[in-house]
Amino acid sequence: MTPSVIDELEWRESAACLPHPAVLFFGMDDNESATDRRTREEEAKAICATCVVRADCLEYALDMREPYGIWGGLTELERKARLRGRAS
Repeated sequence: MTPSVIDELEWRESAACLPHPAVLFFGMDDNESATDRRTREEEAKAICATCVVRADCLEYALDMREPYGIWGGLTELERKARLRGRAS
């Protein structure tokens, strides 16, 4: 990574999700039930709601078109809807 890219990602060091397992934000597999997924996503979103870099995280996910996981408090589908809204 170039220094400018590294500088742009410094917000990650302050992310509220760092001490939590990645599986909370990305799930385990495609066999997760809808109820389990919803519960997991709600827990991840609650962590995001307390995060001081939530806006940076979401902007990164939208810019990079992150296809999986909870980023900035939004799911993949919620981010896709946000991107569609930007295009309108």
